[in-house]
Amino acid sequence: MKRIFKLFITSSILALGFYSCKKDKSTAPDMGYNYFPDQVGKYVVYDVDSFYYYNSPVIIDTFKFQVKEKIQSIYYDNQNRPTIRLERYRKYYNPSTPYSALPWVLSDVWAENKTVLTAEKVEENTRYIRLVFPTKIDQFWDANIQNVEGDRKFNYQFVDQSRTIGSIHFDSVLQTVYDAGVILTRKEYRTEKYARNIGMVYRQIIDIESQPGNNPPPYFFQIPIMQRVTSGYQYTMTVNSYGTEP
Repeated sequence: MKRIFKLFITSSILALGFYSCKKDKSTAPDMGYNYFPDQVGKYVVYDVDSFYYYNSPVIIDTFKFQVKEKIQSIYYDNQNRPTIRLERYRKYYNPSTPYSALPWVLSDVWAENKTVLTAEKVEENTRYIRLVFPTKIDQFWDANIQNVEGDRKFNYQFVDQSRTIGSIHFDSVLQTVYDAGVILTRKEYRTEKYARNIGMVYRQIIDIESQPGNNPPPYFFQIPIMQRVTSGYQYTMTVNSYGTEP
């Protein structure tokens, strides 16, 4: 009888422990880590459009190309942290040749780190905080806290919303935004969108100036700033396709 009782108590404890673990796992908070995947072989292809404004009167140069970002491998950095080797390839637009007929050319090797609280990207040797965890709309952070550029406070515009970006529909998307506000002679606006299990699917940077010069037209400052640009650039990356490859 004692042996049966002991077996009953032991079984009950194990059952309670299993239930407790299962309950804890099911109620664990969603931090949003899969907005910044780290699986080797994952890639995203972007269509890129850029506009550069310069000279007086203003000249506008436009550039079109494709960029492919691929997680090539994982290594350990000098802080012994798992680090993503992100290889970036380009195809330059040719009006007589479709992108599909052009070869990918390696253009950059960047790095990424995903920590408990941040998703960091090293672009041209400059480290930026691209996301913070958990991914909630009341989160604010300085993307430049680990570099020497000026403060740039981002926040989440929305999280876990369905969106169509380019021609692709995603069930769960978040958007980060930095907006320097209304300045009569300058506009700086930056935004990125990320999809769960895919990564970044959209980026836009607007960094332009609008100086009136010596003989400004009447009502110069009443004209929307994007219609009176005198210098700066716009840069947009839009997802074209994504997948996993060796």
